[in-house]
Amino acid sequence: MRIVIPEGAEFVQKPEHLDPLRRLGELVVSPGHPRDRADFIERVKDADVVVLDYTLMDEEVLARCPRLKFVAFLGIGYASCIDIEAATRRGIVVSNTPDYGATSVAEHCLGMILALTRHIATSYVSLKEGRWEPGRFQGSELRGKTLGLVGLGPIGQEMARLGAGVGMKLVGWTRHATPDRAKHGLVLVPLEEVFSRSDVVSIHLSLRPETEHLVSRSLLSRMRPDAYFVNTARAKIVDNAALADLLRAGRIAGAAFDVYDEEPVPPGPHVFRDLPNALITPHIGYNTHEASLNMLNIAIATIAAHLRGERLHVVNPDAFAHRSGR
Repeated sequence: MRIVIPEGAEFVQKPEHLDPLRRLGELVVSPGHPRDRADFIERVKDADVVVLDYTLMDEEVLARCPRLKFVAFLGIGYASCIDIEAATRRGIVVSNTPDYGATSVAEHCLGMILALTRHIATSYVSLKEGRWEPGRFQGSELRGKTLGLVGLGPIGQEMARLGAGVGMKLVGWTRHATPDRAKHGLVLVPLEEVFSRSDVVSIHLSLRPETEHLVSRSLLSRMRPDAYFVNTARAKIVDNAALADLLRAGRIAGAAFDVYDEEPVPPGPHVFRDLPNALITPHIGYNTHEASLNMLNIAIATIAAHLRGERLHVVNPDAFAHRSGR
């Protein structure tokens, strides 16, 4: 059993954290990031199991991996990196790592909200560049303001707890509305009302076909000019061209992003990089010591379960019906 980590092992904090994988089979850890698509294919072509972080495994890549039986995706949003239909047709089972870092992402999100509403990043840059402009950066308290949550899974629930902890009122929408989602004083409302009522709207959905571009120009236009928007989920959930237009026109006070339509974000001009009312971070919401270790341990558990003939966090169970001949 050849287990391949093809994108380097930056998420591994100590070498011994990989020992459970070594006990499951031959472990190959490729050095550093793949140089290009061809290099990535070279790294994974002989794998039985791939531990995948961020590189796209589409139909072409999967076709070049005749031995591949299992992909353990590090994270939740596997749809961004794996052609799940192609994997299923080829009998390649895919797992993800749910609930590994809800607190980490929610805390990062709260930090971004504070940075927006108190101008922490922009005032930092101003002072670093030698200016003294305290009057320019009048902020707003969060206490008593309304936090609107779109998505109430583990991260959305943790965000509700943190929002309530700083005294915010909570409204939220989820595709699966049940009374147990309305915790910490949160009121379930229609999606349109989340955008029209909130001082801060925060996105906490997974990317699926039904959520792609769910946050449309129409929804974004319902936000007040003094409201803020935060996305730490997946970029393709949002019509980002429309959001940039509204930010540029001052129709929304500001926005913060940890996720992007193209990652890594290429150098040079970028629609959000060039907007003064946009706060951007390089997809680091999940990146804490605690979450990284949780993520790795869950991924290892999914591989171990698969080798025992069990299913743990499998996202495409139909793949088992296509496994003859593999």
